[in-house]
Amino acid sequence: MMFCPHCGYEMQEQQNFCKNCGAALTQTSPAALPAGFSPRINDPSFDRYKKKSRQWSFLFALILAVAAIAGFPIYGHYSGEVDWPASLYYGMGIGGMFLVIALLQTLRRGMDKTWDGVVADKKTYRVVEHHDDEHTPSYRQQYVLKIRKDSGRIKKHKWYDQPALYEYYAIGDRIRHHKGLLYYEKFDKSQDKQILCAACLSFIDAQQDQCPRCKCPILK
Repeated sequence: MMFCPHCGYEMQEQQNFCKNCGAALTQTSPAALPAGFSPRINDPSFDRYKKKSRQWSFLFALILAVAAIAGFPIYGHYSGEVDWPASLYYGMGIGGMFLVIALLQTLRRGMDKTWDGVVADKKTYRVVEHHDDEHTPSYRQQYVLKIRKDSGRIKKHKWYDQPALYEYYAIGDRIRHHKGLLYYEKFDKSQDKQILCAACLSFIDAQQDQCPRCKCPILK
């Protein structure tokens, strides 16, 4: 049973025209997205997202640093394993390491560049993980995307336990890496029902214009 979307007339089966008001009822599929890299990458939302990501990275590193500097002396005092002030020095060393890692990540993103390439190969591997407290090893699925840059260099991108992200790309896809983002935009998205958000890597319906999670525009 169905109803005419124009007048609400009840019909018993699928029809091309409403018997009551005469309106056409044939449904058309959404238009396919045109091939090409999207100019929406120049939207200011992406610059705000990258700036916010850097701020959160430093904030998280700072929290870890403070926890290490405060935690090691406390642990040393109650466990008796590390004396003062050696416990403080250990904490300061670990805390400084977290801050250096955050700084290096920021510098690496600043040196990043936009480049084009082609998906040359895809591989999956079953990775064995051994744990000291477990006799039976565990397994994780690793997904590897091999990309040949236009410069001729090979870039490998690896994921763990994320088959949807791996399946989004096909061998032969022309892609573009955008500066400062962990993302590869496909040149041809005409067959995609969902598009990967360039910022937060969420899968978004291809008919939407904005990612509901990070508020950045969808590259289409």
